[in-house]
Amino acid sequence: MRKQSWRVGLDIQPGYMRAVAVQQRRYGWQLRHWWHHPLPGEMLREGALNDWGPMIHILSQWRSCLPGKISLRIALPVQRVMQLNVATPDARLREPYRSDYITANAGKQLPLSCQELRLDYRCDPINSQQLVVTAARESELSQWMGILAKARLYPEVIDITPCALQHMAMAAGLDAEAVLLHKFENEWLWVSARSQPFKFGVIEVNPDVPPTAWVDKVWQHCGQSAGSGQTLCFSSVLPVPVPEGMIGWSPLSAFKQMQLPLPAHPAAFVLAGGLAVRPDDL
Repeated sequence: MRKQSWRVGLDIQPGYMRAVAVQQRRYGWQLRHWWHHPLPGEMLREGALNDWGPMIHILSQWRSCLPGKISLRIALPVQRVMQLNVATPDARLREPYRSDYITANAGKQLPLSCQELRLDYRCDPINSQQLVVTAARESELSQWMGILAKARLYPEVIDITPCALQHMAMAAGLDAEAVLLHKFENEWLWVSARSQPFKFGVIEVNPDVPPTAWVDKVWQHCGQSAGSGQTLCFSSVLPVPVPEGMIGWSPLSAFKQMQLPLPAHPAAFVLAGGLAVRPDDL
């Protein structure tokens, strides 16, 4: 990794594109730049891209604002990702047989063939006998890579939005026991605490139902109860009040040095920021 290159996190969601550029210094993270660009309303639907042309034009214009050498990180929308658990293979099983074993076992639980999916996996931090497997459609990933390439953008890292949210929370100093809630315009993304098995989900926004009505469901998904002493940390793409019983936070807490002007609503940049500060793959 080029230490002086900008690490750029790119977050594309229905209605907007946001990006954050950072550099790692001896004293910590430096926020170099941030961008916000509105997108046509129907360009993305349920995380899937409907119109390539305008997206390539927007990304090409944005690329011209960046240095020649960057470390670009993108995230797949949570709506396009599947997650499951498989048993951890015997430690004596080596690559490539280990990956073949995991792929075969995951394929038994997935609605598509493994040839149609891109798989990634990590150890469950709580249960060493389980792996957490994340799957995305190969065709959709190839589509995004092709669009980015036309705009002269070549990602070094491809992650998923729940992981980006966790990375930003960690960099900002949030407690490892905190459950994360991030509000989009029409959905809520929840992610389990870093100290717990990695889980995430999406809940559709119902303006007639207060957040407290479904918070218990989030706790249940995380395997916890509302009285467990854990904290709900809230962020949003919109400047809305922090719901009662939750704690608001800002991604700017992660940066030791920042260049003005700063975004009026920093919480909208948690996913882009989380991608930017994400550790490099080994």
